[in-house]
This record gives sequence, structure tokens and C-alpha cells, in this order.
Amino acid sequence: MEPMQTIWGWQPALYLFLGGVGAGAFIAAGMLVLTDREGSRSVAGASMWAALGCLGVGLLLLLSELTNPVRGLLLWQSFSNGSSWMTFGAWAALLALVAFTVSALLVTRTTHAFVLKRWPTFAAREHAVCTVLVCAGMALATCVAVYTGMLLMSVPGVPLWNTLLLPCLFTVSALDTGVALVEVVSVVLAKREELEARSRRLLKGSVVALVVLESAVLLLFVQTMLAGNVTSAWSLGSPAATATMSAQMLTTGSLAPFFWGLLVACGLVVPLAAALVGLVVGCKREKPSAAVHVVAAVGAIGALAGGCTLRFLVLLAGVHADLVADSVMRLFS
Repeated sequence: MEPMQTIWGWQPALYLFLGGVGAGAFIAAGMLVLTDREGSRSVAGASMWAALGCLGVGLLLLLSELTNPVRGLLLWQSFSNGSSWMTFGAWAALLALVAFTVSALLVTRTTHAFVLKRWPTFAAREHAVCTVLVCAGMALATCVAVYTGMLLMSVPGVPLWNTLLLPCLFTVSALDTGVALVEVVSVVLAKREELEARSRRLLKGSVVALVVLESAVLLLFVQTMLAGNVTSAWSLGSPAATATMSAQMLTTGSLAPFFWGLLVACGLVVPLAAALVGLVVGCKREKPSAAVHVVAAVGAIGALAGGCTLRFLVLLAGVHADLVADSVMRLFS
């Protein structure tokens, strides 16, 4: 039986997924705001609230994995250890929560009207303030997306995780699943507010580009692990063998059905096909048909399922290398 990583439970995997989805969804919603604020206000606002919920729930799941969750709150009291990825991620996530909340309040139609009614003098500066806040939130969301990969990469002794390709993969996947969440929101709100054709093309084009990029990064990641080329210092011995074993577990071993079925087929092929259909058929019409919305929803749900599967697979296949045995072998070789 193949050994699997059992130290990290399901809570961190869901945090890595929800944190990435929340970050990616805010970036996608921010792009809608910057390109067509009034035409996409309902979809962008709802997507920002969804992004806020994903990131908030993800942080709670991460804290619940700790032996003493209350002590985990001390991360937000730490200013001295700026080189720690845990500290960096904690502060990036906290600031992102604030930026997501304020941006959502200014973008959502009902709260936007309330703010302008309560403070009429703010109307002259509202557009500029909202733009600055959305851009700041997108920058913080990017930090959160990158952090979800850096968190694993910084764990010592796990060759599958100890590569810069992992944060690259998680970041692209976060953007992909974030766009998928915005597409789900747009389908749900289609009767209330249909996105303009330009905004729909932006989302579909983003899906195509991100799926192609994610496929390329995933292929490079798997090939690198299969070759055992984790780092130059670990080109031989136990870490390289462990990296190969982890990759084989994903591609041909016990995790292969989930890798090929959920990650590759549902998470990459289905969203790409749905996006291409949307570009060819849906974006040419002022109001897409119900069938186009169904195709978009299927593609988006597939992307979300694939993104969640990716995090669980990477965690499960992250086997620790036997560094002690490797050192002994090097002494006698």
C-alpha cells in the first residue's frame, strides 16, 4: 500500500482551496468593476461577498486544525518575524478581509446607494476611492493566492511541496477557480442583471487562458517530480526518490483516478470546452440562452471541483523524505 501524508487533515486542504477561490474571485470581480462598473455591479458585488465568505471560512478552518486555535490568533500580534510565511499570510489574509468588505460595500448596489444617501459629499470622490480600494484588494488577493502555495513549499522534508512550481500552480488555480465562482454568481443573477457581452468575453477568455496556463504548469510540475529534479542539492538520493514516488502516486497510483478524472477531466477539460462554447455562441448574443447558461454553470462547477481536488491530492501525495537514511547512505557510498 502506498504511503500517504496523514499529518495535515482535511481542514488545511479546504483552507488552501477556499483561500485561493476567495482571492481569485475578488480579482475577477475587481476586473469587472474596473472595466464595466455599472453594468456588472450586481454580479461583482455578490462575487466580492462570496470571496469574503470563502476567505473567512478558510481561515476558520485553518485555525481549527491547530491544537490550540486561540493561540493561533497570536499570529496577528507578530510584527518581529516578518520572514515567516505564516505571519505574512496571516496579515495578508486579515488585510484582504478588510479590503474585500469595504470594496463589497461600495460596489453592491444597495449598500452603495445607502452610503451615498447617508454621506452625499462622498459622491464626488466615490469613484476614485472605490477604484483604489478594489486595486488594493486585488493586490492583497494576489498575496493570499501566492501564500496558499508558499505555505506548503516552506514545509521542510516534503519534496513534492519543496518547489517554486507549487505556488505557481496554486496561484494559477486560484485565479481559475475564482473566475469560475464569478461565473456561477453571474448565472444565478442572470435574470436580475445580465453581464454585458464585453464582460462575458473577459470571463470566458480568462478561463481559456488560465486553463491553458494551469495545464502547462501542472504538466511541468508532474514531469519535474517524476524526474526527481526537486532542487539542485537534492538531485540524488531519498528526496528525489520520494518526489518520484509522490508523482507516480498521482499519475498511476492510488490517486490516479482522482487526478485524471476530477482534476484533469472535470477541472481542466470541461471548463475549457465550456468557455470555448461560450465564446463562440454565448458572447455573440446580447442575452445568452438558458442552454448557454447551463454550459457555463457546468464548466464553472467542474473548475471548482478540480481546484478542490488539486489541493487534496497535493496534500495526500506529500510524502516526507527519509533524510536521516539518505544521509547515512551518502556516508557509506
